[in-house]
Amino acid sequence: MKNNREIIGELICGYRKAKILFTASSLDLFSLTTGKGAGARQISRARKTDPRATEILLDSLAAMGFMIKRAGLYYNSAMADRFLLPGKREYLGHNLHYQNMIWDAWSKLEDVVSKGKTVFPLRKLLSGRKGFLDGYIRGMNDIAAGPAAEIASRLSLSGSTRMLDVGGGPGTYTAAFLNKGRKMKGVILDLPETLKVTRSIFKGHPLSGRVSFIEGDYHKEPFGNAVYDVILFSNVTHDEGPDENLNLLRKAFSAMRGGGRVVIHDFMVDRDGAGPEFSALFSVHMLVYTNKGR
Repeated sequence: MKNNREIIGELICGYRKAKILFTASSLDLFSLTTGKGAGARQISRARKTDPRATEILLDSLAAMGFMIKRAGLYYNSAMADRFLLPGKREYLGHNLHYQNMIWDAWSKLEDVVSKGKTVFPLRKLLSGRKGFLDGYIRGMNDIAAGPAAEIASRLSLSGSTRMLDVGGGPGTYTAAFLNKGRKMKGVILDLPETLKVTRSIFKGHPLSGRVSFIEGDYHKEPFGNAVYDVILFSNVTHDEGPDENLNLLRKAFSAMRGGGRVVIHDFMVDRDGAGPEFSALFSVHMLVYTNKGR
């Protein structure tokens, strides 16, 4: 069992493991080391990286259990092949790319705590990252599949015919709800650039005929009056402050039909704010790149 000194020591150096994994995924190293494996120089040539630095990085990945080094060649571990290889069903690379993007914002935590304002708002982080939004939205689709099915399974949707997914991103929750409520149709409201990706996800999808889209800012876009049986806010409220969330709920109340429901899915903290750990740390995550979220 680790003592307190060892636990703190691991936290102090924890960033090293995270950044090594982010870098390996960003360089798509795991595509080169699957199957027959590859040597450090071969990988360096393929990725146009420095040979010495590449070998050091690969050795660290082997030490962490993501690769196996044998006779000078590097091979993916079973864990890497399952979760870090593009194209695999459980691929986590999109989420790794997102976390890597947020790295700069986290590096300014001291400034944010001192001034109370983010140094790197999300739009600034996204600027100049061509193609990132597509990967991010698809990554959220991969991550959300399990929770979406779980939430849908806990709801009775009989009698519901129309839902609004506010800030619905890839539409994962809409799809899960429509699979449960066979008579339902879904409307996904999100920004135009996001919905370009969402439309491509639903192209040829079995549910495509039951899904429509509203392009716009959910703060400014009207929700309508008495038109929905279910209105979903999934991972939306943590981006906003209390006043903004209250306004969204007022709009949702007006848009609900009699007997309708608002479903809120998010990371919640205890009443005193000091736990659970994931939610408390996620509040800091929101602090570094939003001005009102938590």
